[in-house]
Amino acid sequence: MSDRYSIQASEAPHSEPLPALLSLLEGLLPVTFGRSAPEQPEAGMQVLTATLAGGEQHRGTSLSTLTVAQAGDASTPGELIDISLVFSDDADVAFPFRGRSLRTKVSVRPKVLTLGPNDRPLAISELGPVWTVCEGKTAKHFRSGFALPVLPADGGLADVLNGGCFLETVVLLHWLREIGAGSPPGPSPLRACFIFDDPNLHWPQYGFVDYRHLAAQAEKENYHVSFATIPLDAWFTHNGTAEIFRRHRNRLSLLVHGNNHTKWELAQPYSQAERSFLLRQAIRRIERLERQSGVTVARVMVPPHGACSEEMLAALPACGFEAACISHGSLRAHNRARAWTKTLGLLPFELVRGCPVLPRWAVSGDVKNTILLAAFLGQAIILRGHHQDLKNGVELLGDSARFINALGPVVWSNMSDLSRSVIQGRASSQGHASPSPRTDGENGDANALRPALPSTAYARRVPAALVRRWLTEARDRILH
Repeated sequence: MSDRYSIQASEAPHSEPLPALLSLLEGLLPVTFGRSAPEQPEAGMQVLTATLAGGEQHRGTSLSTLTVAQAGDASTPGELIDISLVFSDDADVAFPFRGRSLRTKVSVRPKVLTLGPNDRPLAISELGPVWTVCEGKTAKHFRSGFALPVLPADGGLADVLNGGCFLETVVLLHWLREIGAGSPPGPSPLRACFIFDDPNLHWPQYGFVDYRHLAAQAEKENYHVSFATIPLDAWFTHNGTAEIFRRHRNRLSLLVHGNNHTKWELAQPYSQAERSFLLRQAIRRIERLERQSGVTVARVMVPPHGACSEEMLAALPACGFEAACISHGSLRAHNRARAWTKTLGLLPFELVRGCPVLPRWAVSGDVKNTILLAAFLGQAIILRGHHQDLKNGVELLGDSARFINALGPVVWSNMSDLSRSVIQGRASSQGHASPSPRTDGENGDANALRPALPSTAYARRVPAALVRRWLTEARDRILH
């Protein structure tokens, strides 16, 4: 996208500053937001007018307008409000919401819109139309009863763009796509994978996971499950279990889950040499597992407990990893001092200090809105869990898989193929190699990433980690 777009918001009462959300979007999309004083909008509303930045502006030749409710007039901010609505089966409603009914939460109650003679309703709530479009002579004019969302103090984009609360932001993003400034949808078809943390190849069952049965169900319902296995567990491989994975490689696969699986293992304040030793040891253990089992392990890191520092992410590529897979919430929780965490949530993947990071979400609970939002944003649909999530059977995965497969063409694959396709797809759609790296500092001396002996403090943790892991696995296998 070479063009840059100027978005002018009509003057707000009392000269209020532009919402923080718009400032965040300026850093992610080719847009610049400002204030203007156009013709008076209808009461309780404000108008966003889009033009090409630097281009000649003639009266009535704007690319498009979006009229939104003013936050102060829409309702009283407070706890999130439940809302049900129906999207029209209209080309101006974005995939995958078109023609769909859903229930979600919004920050303020929307203003019900009055339909003009040329207005088409795009979304209707229990009380009436809340999103409309009108075809003008030279441009489309959208109206939304939703106010622009207000970010919480020290909050970020993910606070208003998540499976529980997203509607107000989606209306804005859809309009930005309409004018050509929004991040385009991801590559077609959709990409998807289930991930379960901890299981290994020690036996054909792990807790509530039965690999043979799961492979049969995955074939029947068309899905793929990847198990984030702990490199420490590579000391033993059960041949029959490995054979299940070799025979069903299109349905079952492995990726990497830390190294020793100690608490916040990848978020500890290690030196660069210690980080390098930890990650390279993980790779050596995984290589041993591959030799013993004949099963390929994706070089994609799932940090134990989702804990991973920016410094550890920077070390991953140099040590042989292609990507990481971490939820937006965990990525932010363990890097709170980093400014880039405020803009998490919009892109198909984040590039943190040269490491691509794909998001993932919980597999349990009502995940339909999370799936829809990921599809809208062009993100791979990666749902994660632990073996306990399958205590009532694998139908949990079948339900989600059927919902995902009904959206359209879906490629289910291991995490190596999935991450490569997402990264390459983003590069192709943007016309360059990748998004700008997220960093608040220098990458450091690459020489420091060479293998080194672990410190005494790190070495002391290894025996305890091995005992703890044996006890945890025994619990998972026996007490289920």
